[in-house]
Amino acid sequence: MQDNDTHLKSPSPLACAETEANRMKLLIGTVVTLMFVLASCGEPQRVLQSGTIGANGEVGDVLLRNIHVTPPGGDGYEQGANAVVQFAVFNRAGEADALIDVRSDAAQDIVMHWDTQCDGRTEPVERLPLLADGGVARLSGALLAYHLEMIDLTHEVRAGTDVAVTFEFERAGSTTLDVPVEVASEAVGSRHPRQCPASDSAPPVSRPAAPSTETRR
Repeated sequence: MQDNDTHLKSPSPLACAETEANRMKLLIGTVVTLMFVLASCGEPQRVLQSGTIGANGEVGDVLLRNIHVTPPGGDGYEQGANAVVQFAVFNRAGEADALIDVRSDAAQDIVMHWDTQCDGRTEPVERLPLLADGGVARLSGALLAYHLEMIDLTHEVRAGTDVAVTFEFERAGSTTLDVPVEVASEAVGSRHPRQCPASDSAPPVSRPAAPSTETRR
């Protein structure tokens, strides 16, 4: 008579070793993750699940991405100094909108800057218009053609900390986000665009005619 009982074989020494190695990898990964979380208390370059660096947020149909204060020259910005805030904004609504105000208790004023002429130079503006289902008007997708400037900081702002900033939109409403102050590193380059990114809707740039090389008689 055949025995129908199921007999479980003991795992081989090699299988046990592989299982133990996998457990060690999991343990090491957990420890590294905890160390990163603890270190992030003083490190503003938080890499989010979306792969972006900085603060992300949304209000209504408007998305705000990669919001961060650019690195100070030293350990932080002194009281009374100015600081630049970089960010990207996108409107998902079927109607146009506009960023009409930005404010923070950390600064006396926040000024919006935009390269309206597409000449590589930003000018102060009262509002940033957003296209329906698009980005900043005429520069949809140009992430660095506009920025914010925090004027006359009310207190010292240290690198690695956050400042609360409120963004107000004409239609979508307002939202307040904790914006990180970047820590200076070799990987951080210039945050200001030297020229306006290419855009099909950008205004034409007039150039002086080249001098004629023809010899006059």
